[in-house]
Amino acid sequence: MELTADRLTPALGADISGFDPNNLTTDVVDDLHALLMEHQVLFFRDLDAPPTQMVELGKALGTLGARHHSYVTHPDSEDVVIIEWKDDDLPDAAEWHSDMTYRATPPFASILKAVVVPPSGGDTLWASMYSVYDSLPAGMKDDLAQLEAVHDMGAFRTPAYREAGDEGVMEAYKSAGTAVHPIVAHHPVTGRPYLNVSESFTRFIIGLSAPEAGRLLTELFDRINRPEHHVRLRWKPNTLAIWDNRGTQHYAVIDYLPHRRVMHRVAVVEDARQK
Repeated sequence: MELTADRLTPALGADISGFDPNNLTTDVVDDLHALLMEHQVLFFRDLDAPPTQMVELGKALGTLGARHHSYVTHPDSEDVVIIEWKDDDLPDAAEWHSDMTYRATPPFASILKAVVVPPSGGDTLWASMYSVYDSLPAGMKDDLAQLEAVHDMGAFRTPAYREAGDEGVMEAYKSAGTAVHPIVAHHPVTGRPYLNVSESFTRFIIGLSAPEAGRLLTELFDRINRPEHHVRLRWKPNTLAIWDNRGTQHYAVIDYLPHRRVMHRVAVVEDARQK
């Protein structure tokens, strides 16, 4: 059956039908990758893919790795991270971010499946950084193209400090890493420019004073938060999403506590179809 895509917003996002995770032929995965490049985030409804099948899908798209330093892994596969929040836990993804941009090479894509969802709430939003960049005035685009920004682990300092104080923060900082990226990046497959700063992980702009950098970053973060750049997913059990971490950001809404929310995630580091 041929894959079909139903575009959800002008900015990004599509519902995909006709996909069978038991049929990961080269042609099918090539088509899936092409849809991902076009829509940036793909949604699959009622896809009962166990952890091992999620891993096979990830391997078909590229090289797995860079599992998150703060989450536990699934007993059936160390390539599957379990993300669980309930009771008084405070989820750490209620900020606009691309995954692990504090590393020199952040993951190419993420595969996320809903396992347990709350009665209501717990949605995830994605923002297209293509769309945000395209909305900028021409002069601002020119100015930003000359700038680079520092990314670090952000609020992940908190558990490290609570566990081991200053030394814990320093160890976490060394483990997680830090990186400098251009504020205007270009997608390695599509070539399209996109805005590459996030409120979670971008801390400083090279060459600007702290007040100058703060003002500019605040303006850019405000633009990312505009709904015309977004798509929103209401999860149900066995809903699966795949997104291109290059050129998108996401935000997990924390309006469901004390109810429980459990997700499985696979990170794909390298894009096998990137030339």
